[in-house]
Amino acid sequence: MRKNKLLAAVVVSMAVMMAASACGSKDNTKAGTETETSTEAGSQGTAKGSEEETGTEVSGEESEGEDAEASATEAPKGAPEAGSLDAGVFTSKSGKYQITPPQGWIINEESDENLAVFISPNDSDFLEVTYVEGDDAGDAREVYPDTMEEYKAQISRGEDMEFVRYNVENGSDGSQTFRYAIRYKTPDDGVRYYAISGSYDAAAKKYISAAGTIESEGSDVENQIEAALDSLKLK
Repeated sequence: MRKNKLLAAVVVSMAVMMAASACGSKDNTKAGTETETSTEAGSQGTAKGSEEETGTEVSGEESEGEDAEASATEAPKGAPEAGSLDAGVFTSKSGKYQITPPQGWIINEESDENLAVFISPNDSDFLEVTYVEGDDAGDAREVYPDTMEEYKAQISRGEDMEFVRYNVENGSDGSQTFRYAIRYKTPDDGVRYYAISGSYDAAAKKYISAAGTIESEGSDVENQIEAALDSLKLK
């Protein structure tokens, strides 16, 4: 498993772009031979007008900034080399796979098409999509044994490790599809839930997987990860 790599993901900071609107000055200066009192009144009126205009401009900037910030939290952004998001669905840059990450998660700015990492708002949970094709596809994958008992013996992490499921199917040509999930009651490294789903096509030389690593407590984020794994699609 690649949990340690997931936990090392760096959280991307979402930059909020605020558009500034230009505001012209208002000339209230009067020409002629006015009295000193009239001149002072005109100056005060000009100053008041400038303050009102400035206040309106700042208020507009704040409103635009809030809108931009709210928009930034709605969808993963910041890694154009990985792909793009449309209506909640992430499509890799080449269009070779799609996945629907949990709403509000951001994508690590260092992600690319071969390794896209999405991060939860609390920085504690991760969704990693790995895609490799060609001669390197076989080396990128983990070969899973046929049964849960065999695999549990290989990765035993204590008595509190509970397999939620373990499904592995092998093809005659060396291809393999897999999906399993593990829950830890008292994890040493903070990971409470780990789930992965994917496949290796030996003939096409393609490997793809989506894996979720969860530190947060509760079933909500588990359900979000499971839904994301269900949405993984190789095109």
